[in-house]
Amino acid sequence: MKTEIDRELLVRYINGKCTADELLHVKHFLQDPGWQHALKAILEADFSTIEPAPQADETTLEEWNQEFRDKYFKKMPMKLWYTKWIGYAAACLLVLGIGGYLLGEHLVKTKPAFTTAKVMIEKTNPRGIRSKVTLPDSSVVYLGAGSSIRYPQQFAANERNLTLTGEAFFEISKNPKRPFVIHTGEIQTTVLGTSFKITAFKDDPLFVEVATGKVRVSRKENTKVAELAVLVPGEGISWDHQLGKASIIPVDVSAIQGWSSGEITFKNRSLAQIADELENWYNIEIRFAGSASVRKRLSLSVDGKASLSDALDIICNTADLKYRFNGRQEIIISGNE
Repeated sequence: MKTEIDRELLVRYINGKCTADELLHVKHFLQDPGWQHALKAILEADFSTIEPAPQADETTLEEWNQEFRDKYFKKMPMKLWYTKWIGYAAACLLVLGIGGYLLGEHLVKTKPAFTTAKVMIEKTNPRGIRSKVTLPDSSVVYLGAGSSIRYPQQFAANERNLTLTGEAFFEISKNPKRPFVIHTGEIQTTVLGTSFKITAFKDDPLFVEVATGKVRVSRKENTKVAELAVLVPGEGISWDHQLGKASIIPVDVSAIQGWSSGEITFKNRSLAQIADELENWYNIEIRFAGSASVRKRLSLSVDGKASLSDALDIICNTADLKYRFNGRQEIIISGNE
Protein backbone atom coordinates (compact mmCIF):
# COMPACT_ATOMS: atom_id res chain seq x y z
CA MET A 1 0.00 0.00 0.00
CA LYS A 2 1.29 3.46 -0.90
CA THR A 3 1.98 5.56 2.22
CA GLU A 4 3.45 8.81 0.80
CA ILE A 5 1.07 11.71 0.49
CA ASP A 6 0.78 13.12 -3.02
CA ARG A 7 0.16 16.79 -2.20
CA GLU A 8 -0.95 17.89 -5.65
CA LEU A 9 -3.41 15.00 -5.84
CA LEU A 10 -4.75 15.94 -2.40
CA VAL A 11 -5.24 19.57 -3.47
CA ARG A 12 -7.12 18.48 -6.58
CA TYR A 13 -9.30 16.24 -4.44
CA ILE A 14 -10.12 19.04 -1.99
CA ASN A 15 -10.97 21.33 -4.88
CA GLY A 16 -13.11 18.72 -6.62
CA LYS A 17 -10.85 18.61 -9.70
CA CYS A 18 -9.80 14.94 -9.62
CA THR A 19 -10.27 12.76 -12.68
CA ALA A 20 -12.26 9.56 -12.21
CA ASP A 21 -9.04 7.51 -11.93
CA GLU A 22 -7.49 9.98 -9.45
CA LEU A 23 -10.64 9.98 -7.32
CA LEU A 24 -10.55 6.19 -7.23
CA HIS A 25 -6.89 6.28 -6.10
CA VAL A 26 -7.56 8.85 -3.36
CA LYS A 27 -10.51 6.93 -1.94
CA HIS A 28 -8.46 3.75 -2.05
CA PHE A 29 -5.49 5.39 -0.29
CA LEU A 30 -7.72 6.88 2.43
CA GLN A 31 -8.69 3.36 3.48
CA ASP A 32 -5.13 2.93 4.77
CA PRO A 33 -4.49 4.02 8.41
CA GLY A 34 -1.01 5.23 7.44
CA TRP A 35 -2.50 7.62 4.91
CA GLN A 36 -5.09 8.80 7.45
CA HIS A 37 -2.44 9.64 10.07
CA ALA A 38 -0.18 11.31 7.52
CA LEU A 39 -3.06 13.32 6.09
CA LYS A 40 -4.12 14.43 9.56
CA ALA A 41 -0.56 15.60 10.30
CA ILE A 42 -0.40 17.58 7.06
CA LEU A 43 -3.75 19.23 7.72
CA GLU A 44 -2.64 20.16 11.21
CA ALA A 45 0.65 21.61 9.96
CA ASP A 46 -0.79 23.49 6.99
CA PHE A 47 -4.19 24.64 8.20
CA SER A 48 -3.65 25.37 11.91
CA THR A 49 -1.89 28.67 11.19
CA ILE A 50 -4.58 29.94 8.80
CA GLU A 51 -7.13 32.32 10.27
CA PRO A 52 -10.51 32.90 8.64
CA ALA A 53 -10.36 35.83 6.21
CA PRO A 54 -11.65 39.12 7.65
CA GLN A 55 -14.34 39.21 4.96
CA ALA A 56 -15.80 35.91 6.15
CA ASP A 57 -18.58 36.40 8.69
CA GLU A 58 -20.00 33.59 10.82
CA THR A 59 -22.69 32.76 8.29
CA THR A 60 -20.26 32.53 5.33
CA LEU A 61 -17.80 30.37 7.25
CA GLU A 62 -20.53 28.02 8.39
CA GLU A 63 -21.73 27.66 4.79
CA TRP A 64 -18.19 26.68 3.75
CA ASN A 65 -18.00 24.24 6.66
CA GLN A 66 -21.31 22.63 5.72
CA GLU A 67 -20.31 22.34 2.06
CA PHE A 68 -17.01 20.73 3.07
CA ARG A 69 -18.82 18.26 5.38
CA ASP A 70 -21.37 17.39 2.69
CA LYS A 71 -18.75 16.87 -0.01
CA TYR A 72 -16.18 14.81 1.86
CA PHE A 73 -17.41 13.48 5.17
CA LYS A 74 -20.63 11.88 4.01
CA LYS A 75 -18.76 9.92 1.35
CA MET A 76 -16.10 8.53 3.70
CA PRO A 77 -16.68 5.14 5.36
CA MET A 78 -14.50 6.12 8.35
CA LYS A 79 -14.11 9.19 10.56
CA LEU A 80 -10.98 10.77 9.15
CA TRP A 81 -10.68 14.36 10.34
CA TYR A 82 -11.76 16.13 13.52
CA THR A 83 -14.26 18.97 13.29
CA LYS A 84 -11.59 21.61 13.78
CA TRP A 85 -9.87 20.45 10.60
CA ILE A 86 -13.07 21.12 8.67
CA GLY A 87 -12.99 24.68 9.88
CA TYR A 88 -9.37 25.06 8.91
CA ALA A 89 -9.97 23.57 5.47
CA ALA A 90 -13.04 25.71 4.88
CA ALA A 91 -11.18 28.82 5.97
CA CYS A 92 -8.30 27.86 3.68
CA LEU A 93 -10.59 27.43 0.69
CA LEU A 94 -12.21 30.79 1.44
CA VAL A 95 -8.81 32.45 1.57
CA LEU A 96 -7.93 30.82 -1.76
CA GLY A 97 -11.03 32.25 -3.39
CA ILE A 98 -10.36 35.76 -2.05
CA GLY A 99 -6.59 35.77 -2.52
CA GLY A 100 -6.64 34.29 -6.06
CA TYR A 101 -3.82 31.75 -5.72
CA LEU A 102 -3.66 27.97 -5.59
CA LEU A 103 -3.21 26.14 -2.31
CA GLY A 104 -0.72 23.75 -3.93
CA GLU A 105 1.54 26.62 -5.02
CA HIS A 106 1.31 28.22 -1.57
CA LEU A 107 2.33 24.99 0.16
CA VAL A 108 5.24 24.37 -2.22
CA LYS A 109 6.60 27.88 -1.60
CA THR A 110 6.21 27.87 2.16
CA LYS A 111 7.07 24.22 2.88
CA PRO A 112 9.67 23.02 0.35
CA ALA A 113 10.49 19.97 2.47
CA PHE A 114 7.37 18.23 1.14
CA THR A 115 7.63 16.82 -2.40
CA THR A 116 5.03 15.35 -4.69
CA ALA A 117 5.29 11.58 -4.74
CA LYS A 118 5.06 9.90 -8.14
CA VAL A 119 1.97 7.70 -8.36
CA MET A 120 2.77 4.43 -10.13
CA ILE A 121 0.23 2.16 -11.79
CA GLU A 122 0.71 -1.57 -12.27
CA LYS A 123 -1.40 -3.76 -14.55
CA THR A 124 -0.99 -7.54 -14.24
CA ASN A 125 -2.61 -10.34 -16.22
CA PRO A 126 -2.67 -13.88 -14.82
CA ARG A 127 -2.24 -16.81 -17.18
CA GLY A 128 -5.20 -17.18 -19.50
CA ILE A 129 -6.09 -13.46 -19.43
CA ARG A 130 -5.16 -10.74 -21.94
CA SER A 131 -6.08 -7.06 -21.77
CA LYS A 132 -5.90 -3.73 -23.56
CA VAL A 133 -4.45 -0.80 -21.58
CA THR A 134 -4.61 2.87 -22.59
CA LEU A 135 -1.70 4.89 -21.18
CA PRO A 136 -1.78 8.54 -19.98
CA ASP A 137 -0.47 9.77 -23.37
CA SER A 138 -3.17 7.78 -25.25
CA SER A 139 -0.67 5.10 -26.32
CA VAL A 140 -2.17 1.61 -26.26
CA VAL A 141 -0.70 -1.61 -24.86
CA TYR A 142 -2.11 -5.04 -25.70
CA LEU A 143 -0.87 -6.92 -22.64
CA GLY A 144 -0.40 -10.66 -22.97
CA ALA A 145 -1.31 -13.43 -20.55
CA GLY A 146 1.01 -13.90 -17.58
CA SER A 147 2.42 -10.40 -18.15
CA SER A 148 2.58 -7.05 -16.34
CA ILE A 149 3.43 -3.40 -16.96
CA ARG A 150 4.29 -0.61 -14.55
CA TYR A 151 4.19 3.10 -15.43
CA PRO A 152 3.60 6.50 -13.78
CA GLN A 153 0.12 7.96 -13.57
CA GLN A 154 1.52 11.00 -15.40
CA PHE A 155 4.54 10.76 -17.70
CA ALA A 156 7.46 13.15 -17.27
CA ALA A 157 7.77 16.23 -19.47
CA ASN A 158 10.76 14.96 -21.45
CA GLU A 159 10.40 11.16 -21.45
CA ARG A 160 7.83 8.38 -21.12
CA ASN A 161 8.98 5.30 -19.20
CA LEU A 162 7.32 1.91 -18.74
CA THR A 163 8.52 -1.42 -17.34
CA LEU A 164 7.37 -4.70 -18.93
CA THR A 165 7.51 -8.28 -17.72
CA GLY A 166 6.14 -10.82 -20.19
CA GLU A 167 4.86 -9.86 -23.63
CA ALA A 168 2.90 -7.00 -25.12
CA PHE A 169 2.17 -5.25 -28.40
CA PHE A 170 2.59 -1.46 -28.27
CA GLU A 171 0.97 1.30 -30.33
CA ILE A 172 2.86 4.41 -29.20
CA SER A 173 1.54 7.93 -29.73
CA LYS A 174 4.09 9.95 -31.69
CA ASN A 175 5.86 12.71 -29.77
CA PRO A 176 9.43 13.55 -30.89
CA LYS A 177 10.01 15.64 -27.76
CA ARG A 178 9.07 12.78 -25.40
CA PRO A 179 10.66 9.48 -26.43
CA PHE A 180 8.97 6.35 -25.08
CA VAL A 181 11.27 3.86 -23.32
CA ILE A 182 10.25 0.30 -22.39
CA HIS A 183 12.48 -1.28 -19.74
CA THR A 184 12.82 -5.07 -19.73
CA GLY A 185 15.64 -5.91 -17.35
CA GLU A 186 18.96 -4.88 -18.88
CA ILE A 187 17.37 -4.18 -22.28
CA GLN A 188 15.59 -0.92 -23.07
CA THR A 189 13.61 -0.17 -26.21
CA THR A 190 13.26 3.47 -27.28
CA VAL A 191 10.69 4.81 -29.77
CA LEU A 192 9.17 8.13 -30.80
CA GLY A 193 5.93 6.74 -32.20
CA THR A 194 5.46 3.30 -33.73
CA SER A 195 4.02 -0.19 -33.20
CA PHE A 196 6.00 -3.23 -32.15
CA LYS A 197 5.91 -6.33 -29.96
CA ILE A 198 8.20 -7.26 -27.08
CA THR A 199 8.46 -10.72 -25.53
CA ALA A 200 10.45 -10.69 -22.30
CA PHE A 201 9.63 -13.58 -20.00
CA LYS A 202 12.07 -14.32 -17.22
CA ASP A 203 14.92 -16.68 -18.17
CA ASP A 204 13.75 -16.85 -21.82
CA PRO A 205 15.39 -15.01 -24.74
CA LEU A 206 14.00 -11.51 -25.29
CA PHE A 207 12.46 -10.53 -28.63
CA VAL A 208 11.66 -7.09 -30.05
CA GLU A 209 9.71 -7.19 -33.35
CA VAL A 210 8.78 -4.04 -35.29
CA ALA A 211 5.57 -3.57 -37.29
CA THR A 212 5.74 0.15 -38.07
CA GLY A 213 8.15 3.04 -37.47
CA LYS A 214 11.66 2.77 -36.07
CA VAL A 215 12.87 1.29 -32.77
CA ARG A 216 16.23 1.53 -31.01
CA VAL A 217 17.19 -1.39 -28.77
CA SER A 218 19.97 -0.88 -26.22
CA ARG A 219 21.59 -2.72 -23.37
CA LYS A 220 22.10 -0.95 -20.08
CA GLU A 221 25.00 -2.11 -17.93
CA ASN A 222 25.64 -0.14 -14.76
CA THR A 223 25.61 3.49 -15.91
CA LYS A 224 26.53 2.77 -19.56
CA VAL A 225 24.04 2.24 -22.38
CA ALA A 226 25.22 0.42 -25.51
CA GLU A 227 23.10 0.38 -28.66
CA LEU A 228 22.38 -3.12 -29.99
CA ALA A 229 20.32 -2.28 -33.08
CA VAL A 230 18.01 0.19 -34.78
CA LEU A 231 15.07 -1.74 -36.22
CA VAL A 232 12.66 -0.87 -39.02
CA PRO A 233 9.40 -2.65 -40.03
CA GLY A 234 9.97 -6.32 -40.77
CA GLU A 235 13.01 -6.53 -38.51
CA GLY A 236 13.46 -7.85 -35.03
CA ILE A 237 16.14 -8.69 -32.51
CA SER A 238 16.59 -11.58 -30.11
CA TRP A 239 18.70 -11.20 -26.99
CA ASP A 240 20.13 -14.22 -25.18
CA HIS A 241 20.68 -13.24 -21.54
CA GLN A 242 22.92 -16.18 -20.76
CA LEU A 243 25.21 -15.75 -23.74
CA GLY A 244 24.97 -11.95 -23.80
CA LYS A 245 24.40 -12.18 -27.54
CA ALA A 246 22.05 -10.24 -29.86
CA SER A 247 20.83 -11.52 -33.25
CA ILE A 248 18.88 -9.67 -35.94
CA ILE A 249 15.90 -11.71 -37.18
CA PRO A 250 13.28 -11.31 -39.94
CA VAL A 251 9.75 -10.49 -38.76
CA ASP A 252 6.33 -11.26 -40.23
CA VAL A 253 4.61 -7.88 -39.75
CA SER A 254 1.10 -9.27 -40.26
CA ALA A 255 1.76 -11.97 -37.65
CA ILE A 256 2.80 -9.58 -34.88
CA GLN A 257 -0.04 -7.20 -35.72
CA GLY A 258 -2.44 -10.14 -35.67
CA TRP A 259 -1.22 -11.09 -32.18
CA SER A 260 -2.77 -7.90 -30.78
CA SER A 261 -6.20 -9.04 -32.01
CA GLY A 262 -5.84 -12.62 -30.79
CA GLU A 263 -4.13 -14.53 -33.58
CA ILE A 264 -1.24 -16.82 -32.59
CA THR A 265 1.30 -17.48 -35.35
CA PHE A 266 4.05 -20.05 -35.04
CA LYS A 267 6.96 -19.89 -37.50
CA ASN A 268 9.21 -22.94 -37.46
CA ARG A 269 8.49 -23.50 -33.76
CA SER A 270 9.00 -26.77 -31.91
CA LEU A 271 6.07 -28.54 -30.27
CA ALA A 272 7.62 -27.73 -26.89
CA GLN A 273 7.66 -24.00 -27.73
CA ILE A 274 4.09 -24.14 -29.05
CA ALA A 275 2.97 -25.89 -25.88
CA ASP A 276 4.57 -23.18 -23.72
CA GLU A 277 2.65 -20.51 -25.63
CA LEU A 278 -0.67 -22.35 -25.33
CA GLU A 279 -0.16 -23.03 -21.63
CA ASN A 280 0.20 -19.33 -20.92
CA TRP A 281 -2.53 -18.27 -23.36
CA TYR A 282 -5.17 -20.71 -22.06
CA ASN A 283 -3.93 -21.28 -18.47
CA ILE A 284 -3.56 -25.03 -19.00
CA GLU A 285 -0.83 -27.62 -18.48
CA ILE A 286 0.30 -29.62 -21.53
CA ARG A 287 2.18 -32.89 -21.17
CA PHE A 288 3.65 -35.00 -23.96
CA ALA A 289 3.46 -38.78 -23.95
CA GLY A 290 6.60 -40.70 -24.93
CA SER A 291 5.36 -41.25 -28.48
CA ALA A 292 5.15 -37.51 -29.26
CA SER A 293 8.31 -35.75 -30.41
CA VAL A 294 8.55 -32.34 -28.71
CA ARG A 295 11.28 -31.38 -31.18
CA LYS A 296 9.01 -31.57 -34.23
CA ARG A 297 8.77 -28.09 -35.75
CA LEU A 298 5.66 -26.49 -37.24
CA SER A 299 4.58 -23.30 -38.99
CA LEU A 300 0.90 -22.44 -38.57
CA SER A 301 -1.60 -19.94 -37.15
CA VAL A 302 -4.48 -20.48 -34.72
CA ASP A 303 -7.25 -18.22 -33.47
CA GLY A 304 -6.44 -17.46 -29.83
CA LYS A 305 -9.97 -16.18 -29.26
CA ALA A 306 -11.41 -19.60 -30.12
CA SER A 307 -11.53 -22.56 -27.76
CA LEU A 308 -8.44 -24.53 -26.80
CA SER A 309 -9.88 -27.57 -28.58
CA ASP A 310 -9.96 -25.65 -31.86
CA ALA A 311 -6.29 -24.73 -31.50
CA LEU A 312 -5.31 -28.29 -30.57
CA ASP A 313 -7.26 -29.73 -33.52
CA ILE A 314 -5.24 -27.61 -35.96
CA ILE A 315 -1.91 -28.36 -34.29
CA CYS A 316 -2.42 -32.08 -33.85
CA ASN A 317 -3.87 -32.60 -37.35
CA THR A 318 -0.88 -30.77 -38.81
CA ALA A 319 1.66 -32.75 -36.76
CA ASP A 320 -0.18 -36.11 -37.00
CA LEU A 321 -0.76 -36.23 -33.25
CA LYS A 322 -3.70 -36.68 -30.95
CA TYR A 323 -4.66 -35.17 -27.60
CA ARG A 324 -6.92 -35.83 -24.67
CA PHE A 325 -7.98 -33.92 -21.59
CA ASN A 326 -6.71 -35.35 -18.32
CA GLY A 327 -9.06 -33.59 -15.91
CA ARG A 328 -9.87 -29.92 -16.40
CA GLN A 329 -6.38 -28.39 -16.32
CA GLU A 330 -4.13 -30.83 -18.16
CA ILE A 331 -3.78 -31.91 -21.80
CA ILE A 332 -1.84 -34.99 -22.85
CA ILE A 333 -0.51 -35.06 -26.43
CA SER A 334 0.62 -38.31 -27.94
CA GLY A 335 1.45 -39.89 -31.30
CA ASN A 336 -1.15 -41.49 -33.54
CA GLU A 337 0.35 -45.00 -33.33
